[in-house]
Amino acid sequence: FAVDNNYVLHKIQCVLFPFLKKQWHRNPKGYGGPDGNTPQYDLPIADINAPDLYLPSMSLITYTLLSALLYGNAGKFNPEVIPDVTTKCVITQMLEVLLIRVGFYFVMAQHQNNPNIRVVALLDLLSYTGYKYLGLSANMVLGLMAKHFDLGVRMYYIAFLWTASAASFFMLKTMSNAIPTTNLPAADSKRSVLVIVIAASQVATMWFVSQTKFL
Repeated sequence: FAVDNNYVLHKIQCVLFPFLKKQWHRNPKGYGGPDGNTPQYDLPIADINAPDLYLPSMSLITYTLLSALLYGNAGKFNPEVIPDVTTKCVITQMLEVLLIRVGFYFVMAQHQNNPNIRVVALLDLLSYTGYKYLGLSANMVLGLMAKHFDLGVRMYYIAFLWTASAASFFMLKTMSNAIPTTNLPAADSKRSVLVIVIAASQVATMWFVSQTKFL
């Protein structure tokens, strides 16, 4: 949560328009941890590529409220809408993170003694997988605006094509830098497959938690 307005604005641009970004490496500041081999990085306020939990959490709240607004405009709102939407999003994200961690296990299983192969921290994964809510919120805003012209669903999915592609590309570049390559062909092959699967999963999870019933 160590962010400022400048970081938030640049991060939003990075998440929604990742194709324009050239530099994806985080700013290192040495090594630490129990074994002294764990890389340490700058906080988000000093590094635009650092993960944060502020933007994902605020985006989730925004998406939930926009979903409630959608139900309200359709005359279908009830107090259970907010916890239902939130629960679906959170459970989906938790399962996504769990599967990613399982994927890390299979990549590392035979190479645990290699210092170049490391697992992305749990909080970092929660952050990276949570940026999808920013795109979902953008989709919902456009869908609600187009709903007045009876184009809500169409506009939502037009926006979805962009935001889902952006989320996948963002995750592809982020995970490619978060999971370093090694000199082991077997490990690098598994790593490449894992990175691609993680990137592709953003499309599936964004589609699954989309709220378009009353657009």
